Amino acid sequence: MPISLTWDSREKSILMKWDGFFSFGWAEGKRVKKLWKIPIPYSPGVYGNKKIHPPRIRWAYLKEFLSFLREWKLKRVEGSLSFPDPMVNGILYGWLNAIKSEEESKRIDLTINFLGENGCSGEATVSPKVLFYYLVRWVPFLLRERRRSSKGGE
Repeated sequence: MPISLTWDSREKSILMKWDGFFSFGWAEGKRVKKLWKIPIPYSPGVYGNKKIHPPRIRWAYLKEFLSFLREWKLKRVEGSLSFPDPMVNGILYGWLNAIKSEEESKRIDLTINFLGENGCSGEATVSPKVLFYYLVRWVPFLLRERRRSSKGGE
């Protein structure tokens, strides 16, 4: 049962799902959180008068995040791109057709258009084992940053 991440820029949604057990993300500008397909009314972010800020980006965080991204497997990507300059559209159209292979065209369908239409949707999966492995690695980083921010920073 892999965990899947789906996105669609035309519907303005990003959702993470795990076989109907849980799903969360954003759809049409609103947070979506469900457990066994039941909506959860939970809104983190503000405790009292103090707002929680995400930790500063450090090299260790970036390195961990990039190694986590390598673990994801693309199932499908569909998209259409258009730039204001027709020459750029023509060059990208030629490059895309030159590098496209038959295997990739089944799961990756990117097109360049000259009409000004932009949009992208797709799905990527990762195993729960990998996800929980990285979560366990990230918890000490987040706790350490939490302690630093409560002491007044570095």
